[in-house]
Formats: sequence, C-alpha cells, structure tokens
Amino acid sequence: MKKLIIAILVGLGLVLTALSAALQIPITSMEYAGTKVEYYRGTFLGPSFEVELPTSDPATVTVSMLMPNGSMVDLGVYSGKGKISIDFRRVLYAMREWNRYLRAEGINPESVKPSLLLLGTTVDRDGNLNYFMKTVPLNIGRIVSGMRVKVQLNNSALSRLYSKSEVEKILHDSKRVIPREIVGASSDGSSLLGSSCSPPFYEDGDWTWYCFEWFHEKTLGRASIIPVAAFQVTGDTDKVNSIFISLNYDAISDNSAELAFSAVGAIEKGSVGGSGEGKILGYSYTIDSRSLRIPESTVKIWGSELTSPSVVGAGIGGSAVFSKYRLYRVDYVNGKVWNKKPLDTYAYVILGKPDEKDMSLRKFVEPGWPRNSGGPMSRTMWFVHWYWDTKGNIEGKGGILTNTYYFGHRVDTLPLFSASAPVLGIIGSGNTKVAPFTLAIGVGLTKETRTSSLVSVSLALKETYKDTNVRLTIYSSKVRLEYKGRKYPLTGMFGDIFIPGSLGYNPPCDPHKRYCPMENPENPTDH
Repeated sequence: MKKLIIAILVGLGLVLTALSAALQIPITSMEYAGTKVEYYRGTFLGPSFEVELPTSDPATVTVSMLMPNGSMVDLGVYSGKGKISIDFRRVLYAMREWNRYLRAEGINPESVKPSLLLLGTTVDRDGNLNYFMKTVPLNIGRIVSGMRVKVQLNNSALSRLYSKSEVEKILHDSKRVIPREIVGASSDGSSLLGSSCSPPFYEDGDWTWYCFEWFHEKTLGRASIIPVAAFQVTGDTDKVNSIFISLNYDAISDNSAELAFSAVGAIEKGSVGGSGEGKILGYSYTIDSRSLRIPESTVKIWGSELTSPSVVGAGIGGSAVFSKYRLYRVDYVNGKVWNKKPLDTYAYVILGKPDEKDMSLRKFVEPGWPRNSGGPMSRTMWFVHWYWDTKGNIEGKGGILTNTYYFGHRVDTLPLFSASAPVLGIIGSGNTKVAPFTLAIGVGLTKETRTSSLVSVSLALKETYKDTNVRLTIYSSKVRLEYKGRKYPLTGMFGDIFIPGSLGYNPPCDPHKRYCPMENPENPTDH
C-alpha cells in the first residue's frame, strides 16, 4: 500500500511538473517593431497581463487604447521595477468591445489586431528622467478566451527626457499643497500604482514618494480619411489623358506579412528643456489578409477633370486620432494620491485604423492650390509643402509611372514608412509646435521587405503629346524618426506634377515662398 501511495505521488508530481512546463511555453509568440507579444495557457489563478519594461529602474506607465469608434479609452496607470501587471479586466473590456464590433460587421476578430498605447517614465540610478512610447498589437481572440499575456519591450525604447539637474529643478518646489482637481487628469483621482516609482521617504511621519505620470489632456482632432496619395498638378493639364492610383493589398499575402498602420508620436519639452523629438511607436493596428481578404483598389482621374492648378489624390476611410498627453508630478502619501502638479511637458500621438468594411480607394479632385482650409488632399499637400522636404525629381516622356517601392528607395527609408499618410494636415492641427516632427500614420508591411509596393501611380499624356516630358517632385519628412535604434524619414505618394506647355518649363507654385505664379503675376496666391 505504501509503495502504491508513493507511486501515485511520484506520478502526480510528474504530471504537475509536465503541466507546469507546458504552462511556461507560449502558444503564440509574435514580434512587432521590436516588441514581443506572447500568449500562454491560463492557470487556476486566472488570466494576467504582464509587461516587461525596457529598464529595471522604477517606472510608471500610462495605458490607453484606440476603440472602434475612434475614441481613446484609459486603462489605468501602473508602476513597477522591471515589469508591470496591467489590470486584465480593463484590457478584457476593451477587447470585448472590439470583438462585438467586428462580429456585428461580419468580420473575423482574428483578422485584426488593435493596439495598446504605453506611455512610460522612469528615473534611472543617476537621477535622469527617461521616457518611452510604444504600441502593442493584441490578438482579440486570445484575450477574450482568457489567456495570459506577456509583453516584452526592447531596451532601445528608452530615451532621455530630462537630466538629473533638470529633474532637480522640477522637484525644487517640494512642499505639499492641498490636493486639487486637475483638468485632463484622472477625474476620480484614483491610481492603480502597486509600488512606489521613486525612492520613498518619511516626511512629517508619513510614508511619501512621487511619480512622473502621463495623463490624457485632450483630443486635438480626428480625421475620417487616411490619404494614400496626393499630388499638386500644374502646367498644361489639357495634355493629360488620365491618372491612375492603385492600392494593391496582394503585396501583403505574397510576403506572408500583415498590413500595418504605424503610430507616430512626438515629445514637446517646455521651459526646462525647450525642445522636442519624434518617434515611431510601432503599429497602431494590423490586418492579416489571410483572414480578411481585401481586393485591389484603383481610381481613375480623367484629364478633363483637371484644371491648373489642382490637387488630386486618393484615400481610404478610417479613423485617425490626434491625442495630447501632459506630464504630471504626482505626490503620494501613505499610498494615496496627495497632489498632482502639471508640468510643461507634452506627448502627442497619432493612432489610426481603416474602415474594415470598406478599404477601397476614394477619389479626390480639388481645384486650386493646396490650402490648409481646402479639401482633404489640398490640406494634405499643404502640410507636405510646409513640413516635408523635396527629395529630387522623376521625369518621363509621355507620362510618369512610379510606386512606393521606388519612393522608399529614393529617400532611403523602410518599406513600413514608404506609404506614410500625413493625416495631421487633414485633422487641421498643422500649426502645433510638433508639426515639424511629421505626425503621420505609416501604412506598410510588418515584414521589412523591399520587394512589394502597396501604392502605385501612373499619369499618361494624350498620344499627341507622347514626346512631352512630365516632371514629378517627390518629398520626405524633414525630421528622421527613431525606429529600432536608427532614424528614418517618412515618405509616401505625395508630390508635385508639372506638365510643360508650349513655352516649356514655367515654374510651378513655390510653397516655401508662399507664392504661386498665375496668369497675372501681380496677384500672388497666399495658401
């Protein structure tokens, strides 16, 4: 009997060991722009959501998410050393909303992955304040089914926000003040911080510490059109036969990659630092075309629809949100929020998603010069003219044929950023201080391949003018944005097309001098 009991216990121990080992093996492991996401079987303790931070120093992380209706939902503020545990119930709530929305539209929830937005701060051992901004695509089905989630952020995600001396200036006013409500901060004053995010100390007999936390201050604007291509067309437009703009999603399935909408953010530092910088945050949204079939889409613009000048282009329906976050110094006394002090430091983020029901191109022909008060494509080109740089010309006899692969190669950027959509122009917030950092949505592939083109454009002149040269000026962002330790410009199918008339090459509109030659040169156009 004793031997039987021992055998049973040994067998049970082996089973438990095997089960424990199985629970430590991820069912699925994906990497998105340097961020690893793993899903594990659930345990008797229930599901969990753990994020391994890019540092072992004390950190605070604000978590939010873009919802199907284009709004941002707050999922809490968390702290920890080396890792944080996000409230799984909050993530589950957001994922269930996505699940209901997609199923109601007849779309398989497994085909898309919306993303969490993580805005974090950390004080290192030398007293410097660092930050990170990352997006994390999530599998809706895995989370709804109650799996454990582990996210690992790459060490390269960290950037310096303030030096030790600058932090000391921020902390100079260390006296406690009466707690007060801050517009833009958490309305209920609650916190999900499970541990201190700075070395705790005693003050007047109380256990005290402070944290630097990001709070969503406001939504600066939204756009319902994501531009895919836009061109200012000038010169003898009567010579134009047609313009074709095509969006070929087959490039995705050919490379076993997902269609990705990348997120871009920028930091604005005020009186202490007085500067700003931009970052590629990762993917705000991905689509697996193996689960969601998207047909190729083409729009055709006839020459008879054009006048000189005009802005033509194409875009897809969707939601793009321009959000502003503000950094606060939050003081804690005995584990409770005592005071929130707003700092002159801001984070700007653009997240976007397409209209999953209809991702076909929509045509735009807008007469006149680009204007920040014009139509979607006119505002897009106005933004490109002001905040992007020219990167050379393409010329062709009888027309032009080009694509995102060629544009990306010319400006030396990654395929992920070769079809960027500068939606800030459409949103109408191009006058913000961070506009030069080219807040945009990058449309590309999750795999870094240079063999595919999502967008192609062709312009053909009438046969009579087949020997006439057409000139296309291409653009890319002035500022290079950081991605995986390197910096790249954004580019896309945006440029200036000029068709010479009988007098040859007359200069088209010069956007940088805010002057556009017209038939009457004494009547300049301020755009």
